[in-house]
Amino acid sequence: MPKFSLDAAALSAASRVPAGPAPALPAVSAHSLRELVVRAVAEAEAQAIRRALASANGNKSAAARFLQTNYTTLHAKMKRFKISPQEFRRS
Repeated sequence: MPKFSLDAAALSAASRVPAGPAPALPAVSAHSLRELVVRAVAEAEAQAIRRALASANGNKSAAARFLQTNYTTLHAKMKRFKISPQEFRRS
């Protein structure tokens, strides 16, 4: 296996920080990473449920099969996200 070597000049050049002000960081809200992940997952679940209901013409059983989830789980999440199947029924 080849050995890795680093001389003092290379180390010095690699560790130099460019002069000037530090780059600005994007604004971060007061939410923790965990809260951001929970919100992102909830938004993704709600969007997937809406798409499945639209594909199934508002049929919850068909949407549950499409999402490969239990009907009661789908129903609970629809209630949590305030999603009504009537929104997706075509006349």
